[in-house]
Amino acid sequence: MKRRVLITGLGPVTSLGMGKTEFWNRLVNGDKPQLSIVPQNTYCVKSQFYVPFPTLNLADYGIPSYYDFLQPEDKLAIIGAKLALEDAGFALTTTNKTFGVAGEAGFATLIGTGFTGFETAFHSYLAHLGIDYFSRASGKKVSFNRMVIPLSMNNSPAAWISILYGLRGESFVSSASCASGTYSIGQAYRLIADGYQEVVITGGVENLQDDSFIIHRGFDVLGALTKSPTGDPQPFSKNRSGFLFAEGGGCILVLEEMQHAQNRNAPVYAEIMNYCSNSDAHNIVHMQPEGRQILSLFQNLLKGMKIDYLNAHGTATITNDEIEAAVIQDYFGVAAKQPIINSSKAVLGHTIGGSGAIEAAITALSLKSGVIHPHLVENPLDNLNLAGETIEKPLGAAASVSYGFGGHNAGLLMVKYHA
Repeated sequence: MKRRVLITGLGPVTSLGMGKTEFWNRLVNGDKPQLSIVPQNTYCVKSQFYVPFPTLNLADYGIPSYYDFLQPEDKLAIIGAKLALEDAGFALTTTNKTFGVAGEAGFATLIGTGFTGFETAFHSYLAHLGIDYFSRASGKKVSFNRMVIPLSMNNSPAAWISILYGLRGESFVSSASCASGTYSIGQAYRLIADGYQEVVITGGVENLQDDSFIIHRGFDVLGALTKSPTGDPQPFSKNRSGFLFAEGGGCILVLEEMQHAQNRNAPVYAEIMNYCSNSDAHNIVHMQPEGRQILSLFQNLLKGMKIDYLNAHGTATITNDEIEAAVIQDYFGVAAKQPIINSSKAVLGHTIGGSGAIEAAITALSLKSGVIHPHLVENPLDNLNLAGETIEKPLGAAASVSYGFGGHNAGLLMVKYHA
C-alpha cells in the first residue's frame, strides 16, 4: 500500500521574491520581476530582455562565508534548503561551518537542474588557452580557477545541501531540461510513497548566468525567446512569440511521509496524490505535434479525477502553447469544463530546471490558501479557462505539468490535505 506524502516546507529563491511569504505575496498581487536588457554590443540579439539572477548573500541567511566560493546555483540550493527546512519546522543546529537537523540525519536529497553553471568553466577554458578576456561584471581579466571541476559538476546542488546540513541519505540530481524540477519532486514522492525514505529534500535550481550571454544567444538563435518590445512573454496569447529568458532561480521543498509529519505536528501545504512522466520520443527541441504523449500524461496522472486548478507549462513559444492548449481542450473539453488555468512563466519568465519546482510550490500554496495568481495576457487564445485576475475560491485538487527539451513530460497531482 502506498504511503501518503505531504509537502511540509517551501523555500523559493527567485527574482520575484526570496522565501515563501515575499514570493507568494508579490505573485498574487500581480507583481513581476524587474527586467534587464542584453547589452547591444554582445551579439545580433533578437530577444532583448531577460530576468536577472536573484541577488544572493549567504550572510543574510546565517550561512558561513566559507561557502562564498560556490557557484550561484549551489548558493541558491543551500539558501532554499535552509528556508524550506525552517519553514517545515525543523530545528537546525550550528557548528563552525555546517548545520545539522536536530535529531535527524537520514534525509535524502534529490534536486533537479537543467544545466550547470557555465561561467567558471568558460573563463577557465579561455585562461587555459592563454586568451585575454575581461569579465563584464568585474572588469578584471579572468583566470583559471583551480576549483573548476567541483564548481562545474552537475550534481553539486544536491551534494552541497547534503554536506552543509549533514543529510546522509541518498543524494543525487535529476536532469530533464525544463521538466527537471518536476521530475525530481516526482522521484522524491516515489521514494517516500514506496517506503524507502521518510523525508526528502527536493526541488529544482538553475543558473544560466554568463557575462558573454552565450546561453541567452543559444536559445535566441533557436527562435525560442520572446520578441516582445517590452519583454512580456504572453503565454497562451495570440501575441506570443517565445519565452522570457530568466538567468536562474529555483525552489527547494520538503516532502514528508504523513505519519512522520503528524508526529512532529508539521505544517502541511498539500498532499501529493500521483506523479507521472513519459517521453515524446520525437525531437530534441520540438514537441510531438499532435501532443499524444502529453494527452497520455493527463490520462495517467488524473485517471478521470476532477481538478480545480492547472498550473500549465505555458512557455509562450508559438508551437508549444498551441499544442498544449489543444491537449487541454481535448482532455477537459470546452473552457466551461476546464479547471482554472495559469502559467507562472507569464510572471516569472522561464527558469528552465528551476521552473517545475517553483510551479509545484505555487500549486501547493494555491491549494493551501484557495488563491490562484493572475495570468495577465492580452488577446488570449480562444477556449481556455485562463485566470484573468487573482481568483479566490476553495480548491480541492490541482495539477502542475512540465515539458522539457528532449521530449521529457512530467506532472504532479496534488490535493488539499485532510488528515
